[in-house]
Amino acid sequence: MKSSLNQYITLAIFAVVLLFSGCKKTEFMPDAVGEEIPVPTYPSLLEGLPENTSLFKAMWQKADMDKVLATEQAQAKLTFLVSNNSAMETAGYTAVKIQQLTKDSLQTVLRYHVLNGAISSDQLAMIGRDLTYFTLLKHPKFLDGEPRDGTLVRTVPYFYRQQLSMDGGNFIIDGKKLKIGQELAVAQGHVFIIEQVLKAPQKQMYDFLVKDGRFSLYLKSMELSNTEYANDFMMNMYPGFGLPVRFMLDWNYYFEGTFHYSSERPRHVIHCTLFAPTDAAFNRMGIYTEADLRALNGRIETPWYYETNQLTPVDSLLKYQYIGGARLETGYNEDYSMVTVDVQMDRFLNNATIFSQMLDNNRLTEFKNIYHRFYHEGNRIRVGHVKSKEQPSDIIEENINTIQGPVHVVDRIIVPDDFSMWHKTK
Repeated sequence: MKSSLNQYITLAIFAVVLLFSGCKKTEFMPDAVGEEIPVPTYPSLLEGLPENTSLFKAMWQKADMDKVLATEQAQAKLTFLVSNNSAMETAGYTAVKIQQLTKDSLQTVLRYHVLNGAISSDQLAMIGRDLTYFTLLKHPKFLDGEPRDGTLVRTVPYFYRQQLSMDGGNFIIDGKKLKIGQELAVAQGHVFIIEQVLKAPQKQMYDFLVKDGRFSLYLKSMELSNTEYANDFMMNMYPGFGLPVRFMLDWNYYFEGTFHYSSERPRHVIHCTLFAPTDAAFNRMGIYTEADLRALNGRIETPWYYETNQLTPVDSLLKYQYIGGARLETGYNEDYSMVTVDVQMDRFLNNATIFSQMLDNNRLTEFKNIYHRFYHEGNRIRVGHVKSKEQPSDIIEENINTIQGPVHVVDRIIVPDDFSMWHKTK
């Protein structure tokens, strides 16, 4: 009996050994066929740049920019906008001048030519719309708001930004066509050799309007409306008025004092696109003087307080002169605006090269429609309200870049579809 049991155990063990032997992989593996595909290697920025960028290279070395990237952007992929020698000399950056300038001043120039993110012209053309990139250049004072879950949680340093796109083979930066001499890949990203030295905007929108001289009636209209809103703010703990028309200011530097300041609602730059109406645009509406503006505001009685989205008559006329959803509804900043962020929306301009920097991310303000229609007629770019029966405005000067965003000068006011000059009088 015991002998039979031992035989069964021996047979079972033998069967298991055979099973594992059968599963053992003993097939012959042939040698790999063909050549091994090498992993591409790219040169460093300075190694890859062609001879016609020697002045840019000299500026880069004098500014010690390799050290800057190693410290601030060691792992990041970047886009380098490299000006060729002709562009550098035209801008005054000769070899002698570069050696005379300080490291800090050269870094200011170069930081604006480096974008946080790598992109090629083929990729831009495939995407088919504008992309916003932050540069490495930071404003020494101004702040941007950082939203989180629909609330402004803090401010962050204001980094200058640029918008890139391809339009029919043309390379466009901030709405302006720029010729590309060459493109190349480098170890830390992508390089465009360009025929221009780019300049970061220095002025705020308000500063531009004041200095230009063509917008005295627009400035006065903003002043009059802002006075009414400020009075309302003084009289009501929770005012319901719309955005003061000096929205383009950074209130850190133009607004003296505030009633409601907190770390949750800090001051910051408001981004938008402004269609600035000239004095001639007001004249077309029969407005020639400050008295005419006051008369328009006086066609209705000043309310005890402004309801949500209620505007002065002058402001209701001008509300489509800017693209942006900043307005008071649920919480406000020192400039009385809604908490919003700067987001680019698709352009539908029939190949018009308008720099359309937007103020809406559809999550914070739910401002899904921009209500503007653009027309490209010959060499003219026109803009009007989608539903308005009024004649569209001609953009007589475009893409004036400012701290807050682009300004386009228009010869007519973009009249809202529901606006009438004939309010009831007091």
